Amino acid sequence: MTDETKTSQDPTPNDDDARAVDTPPAAASPPAAAVEMPFQAEVQQVLGLVIHSLYANTEVFLRELVSNASDALDRGRFLQLTRSDVTAAEGELGISIQLDETAHTLTLSDNGIGMTRDEVVQNLGTIARSGSLEFLKVHAEAARKEKDGALKLIGQFGVGFYAAFMVASRVDVQTRSMLPGAEPVLWRSTGSGTFTVLPGERLHPGTEVTLHLKPEHHEYAQPWRVKAIVEKYSDFVTFPIRVGDELVNRQKALWAMPKGEVTEEQHTEFYRHVSGHGDEPLARVHLSIDAPVQFQALLYVPGKAPYDLFQKDRRGIKLYAKRILIDEDSDKLTPIWLRFLRGVVDSEDLSLNVSREMLQENKTLSSIEQQITKQVLKALKDLAESNREKYATFWKEFGRVLKEGLTVDWRNKEAIVELCRFESMRTDADKTLSLAEYVAAMPEAQQDIFYVTGLSRKQVAESPHLEAFKKRGWDVLFLVDPIDEWVVQSLPEHSGKKLRSVTHGELDLGPEPDAAPEAGEAPRAIAAVKKALGDRVKDVRVTRRLTESASCLVAADGDAGANMERILRMVDKGAVQQQKRILELNPGHPMVQNLDKLAERAPESPRVQGFAELLFDQAMLAEGVVEDPAQLVRRIQALLTDASAAAVAADQAPST
Repeated sequence: MTDETKTSQDPTPNDDDARAVDTPPAAASPPAAAVEMPFQAEVQQVLGLVIHSLYANTEVFLRELVSNASDALDRGRFLQLTRSDVTAAEGELGISIQLDETAHTLTLSDNGIGMTRDEVVQNLGTIARSGSLEFLKVHAEAARKEKDGALKLIGQFGVGFYAAFMVASRVDVQTRSMLPGAEPVLWRSTGSGTFTVLPGERLHPGTEVTLHLKPEHHEYAQPWRVKAIVEKYSDFVTFPIRVGDELVNRQKALWAMPKGEVTEEQHTEFYRHVSGHGDEPLARVHLSIDAPVQFQALLYVPGKAPYDLFQKDRRGIKLYAKRILIDEDSDKLTPIWLRFLRGVVDSEDLSLNVSREMLQENKTLSSIEQQITKQVLKALKDLAESNREKYATFWKEFGRVLKEGLTVDWRNKEAIVELCRFESMRTDADKTLSLAEYVAAMPEAQQDIFYVTGLSRKQVAESPHLEAFKKRGWDVLFLVDPIDEWVVQSLPEHSGKKLRSVTHGELDLGPEPDAAPEAGEAPRAIAAVKKALGDRVKDVRVTRRLTESASCLVAADGDAGANMERILRMVDKGAVQQQKRILELNPGHPMVQNLDKLAERAPESPRVQGFAELLFDQAMLAEGVVEDPAQLVRRIQALLTDASAAAVAADQAPST
């Protein structure tokens, strides 16, 4: 019945389990009278923690008992198939839970393999396994680190059969083994240091565990409460579980069925059950893997992004071991950038100690994660190739999460890149293209992949930095998700093409098609602006990227751009100091040409200073930033005053 029930007669022995002892046939010893025995020291320590600690989730006791019963049924069924001399189970194999709200008892019984007297003493009175020591060690470490550390162990570290003492003041175990000549045995304990073994009354093979509930846990004698726990943890146990006369669990685990036998209706219903959403999934991954780790999985991509997608505490994938729920929201089965997946993973290879929630072999989980990641990426690639419209929906809902993978998962980087989609100067709003499509459309003269980052499509589409690209007909990627700033740092090139920001560094795109005569370098304007702005800019130089605007600001290679600084300031205003940038002037623009002439005639004129400041302000405005709005307004007013005065003077001048 218990997860400690592994003997030499166990049809699936575990050589690593130190509790697997050679037990003589039950008939070899005459029935013994009532005997009181002490618990093994380790058991008593575990019981002390269970009974006296303030656990937050006592309901796990029922999950443990159901799991033990399911194991006993599996072993009994196998034993009947392999031996002809055992006593067959009575009736349909299953688990029964009987409740007495008056006597405040909960009785869980199965008609599985049962236990002999020696097995009862061995399995319920001792723990010869390192798991108990590990439990005690982890508990002590948690308690040492923080005052309420022990509280956090519940939900992470169950205690098998002994979990019954969390809610029971006394536990009775009536059992009878299938082995030839076995006699019924009764095991009884209050968990206070000893247990009693005496002749039992069970007529047929199996085990019956009766919990005499503590006053504060009388709720577990109420049918509605017990049904809810069974549905939560044991809904897919192979054997029927009845509370009273009512069948509670659905038994049929879709993930364990052949893919071709699961209908679309079943998939939709199951997806809604595990996700809590009323929509339909965009895609699914149904896996049955035997090596290097055995597990089955049924995972879904939701139709809409879950509300908690970017929250620290969010729903995850349900983790089962032999159809028993271990973790309702596991974050260890997929990388964080696949956190939108919903579904189930079930494995018989999960290495547990006395807990069904403390996974000891991280390598097992790591292997499962790698397999799931590989298969999900393949499924998404198939979706992108077979149904572009459906994949566009996926990308709109989960694209920014998937792009996180480019920044943290180097192993799967290339596969993730293939799935990424981006807006660009040539795409319509809300339309996207892949990097492969971008590269395929590049003109022969274009050597690099160009991009611009910003807050929105509208903002970047109006950036003056795009002017030279528009004139040449070269496309530019619009990267308007905050995560894109980290994506481009993690993706310096693709398909042998460098990714280059149009707002960083020197930019030489080669000769312009149908270029106008050389406009000159405006050396006096450059010198005047440098003098006027001083150390507010890193440098002032002639641009190669502007064709219509007079000026723009450019970040030096290696420096954070304006958009990155804006994002970091949103997180922590004081953490980022604005870096000085380079002001580029367009020598073909009339304003720059006029400034060049004015600086030649009157380099110390206030107008030179004013025009220099306006060129800087104009560049800042193009980035959506104004350092001093009031000062900018005064400069514009002064400029308009001069311009209007000149216009009036021109109108009043006598005609010739």
